[in-house]
Amino acid sequence: MFRLSAVLLMLAVPVLAQTTSQDEWQDWGAEDWDFATQTASTPVHGFAELALGTRVVDSPFHSGTSLQDARLRLESQYQWNGISLVAKLDGYYDGVLDNWSGRTRELSAQFTPLKNLDIKAGRQILTWGTGDYLFLNDLFPKDWQSFFAGRDDEYLKAPSDAVKVSAYYDLVNINLVWTPQFDPDNYISGDYFSFFSPWAGGLIAPQPGLSAQTPNNDEWALRLYRTIESLELAFYGYDGHHKSPKSLTETGLPTFSRLRAWGASARMPLGAGLANLEISHHQSLDDGNGDNPRIPNSQWLVLVGYEQELVTRLTGAFQFYLEHTSDYAALLTYSPFTQWETEQNRTLVTTRLTWRNATDDLSLSLFAFFSPSDEDAYLRPSLDYRLNDQWSLAGGLNLFSGRDQHSFFGQFEDNSNAWLRVRYSF
Repeated sequence: MFRLSAVLLMLAVPVLAQTTSQDEWQDWGAEDWDFATQTASTPVHGFAELALGTRVVDSPFHSGTSLQDARLRLESQYQWNGISLVAKLDGYYDGVLDNWSGRTRELSAQFTPLKNLDIKAGRQILTWGTGDYLFLNDLFPKDWQSFFAGRDDEYLKAPSDAVKVSAYYDLVNINLVWTPQFDPDNYISGDYFSFFSPWAGGLIAPQPGLSAQTPNNDEWALRLYRTIESLELAFYGYDGHHKSPKSLTETGLPTFSRLRAWGASARMPLGAGLANLEISHHQSLDDGNGDNPRIPNSQWLVLVGYEQELVTRLTGAFQFYLEHTSDYAALLTYSPFTQWETEQNRTLVTTRLTWRNATDDLSLSLFAFFSPSDEDAYLRPSLDYRLNDQWSLAGGLNLFSGRDQHSFFGQFEDNSNAWLRVRYSF
């Protein structure tokens, strides 16, 4: 079921050999593995949740229902011989697709073979970078369908089947992540939301959802980071593929072209708030000259952000984001649809306002994306209310608008929706 089960076992055995005596190994048999006892002493918690969503505009492709989930989450953590085992399991009914599904959100083992070295292997959530809903150097998989439908923000980050090695030194700290088999985004495919296809010349919503040709290659991601007084610095590297199928094969099938990225980020206090800067270069390895219209060009990505408390319990944040497309002249020369190509410099501005009441059981939030270059926007107002330690509810809107239906947010205008979630935690 899990691609990393063999890898996890190989990593665990040497550590156990170091921490377990020969007599203990001889005594470690099936008769001593009292699963019922282990399970009974391991706490299990989680939540049950109902989520509903409806479109606020008519769609020519889908019914009015945009979200209909009944979900049960079970999670537990267990310590055994210096190894931390974590399991998070989701079972849910998806009323939009009318199917039952079980997903492993996390199933991992973490151990410390050396005092300055941690290893975590298995299914896990991986994230880094300084952006708020904007990902420059964080090239781990995302679930865009959940994000646009109104599921909890937790589900924006999709799990990876990976091995993460973390080393800590006085000069620099290191994270190295190896993913044995490429993990793509849960991309917009047409089953939940329609999208614009330049090759089709308009909006499409394939049924069943579009399925891309996925490579079997592995992925590598690297982060070097250090804090100098109040300045947080990090450097990043990635070798793998674009996470969403932005390319086409020679036969016209959607696929994931090769990608290599490197970048850096900085975060520090500034005035009454916190400022961040991040930059990344995405090198399109399959289109070095930018003259293949089936493959995206290389890009430079830049992000500047600032956050501070505006008044008591009200926090404001601002981000400016730039995508600069390389070899833009070649792109226009060879593109079969120049009228739908984005600007060479696509700009995006975001703002976040968050207010919490004095008892911290009510939160109101507004996150707004606006692109001056594309003239499109995306608004995410939301409310979270905690009734008590067990019951909570959340509601909000995903509102898209744009001058052109081929722009990034403009293509989703018919997918604007309202959503509501009720959760019982245990």
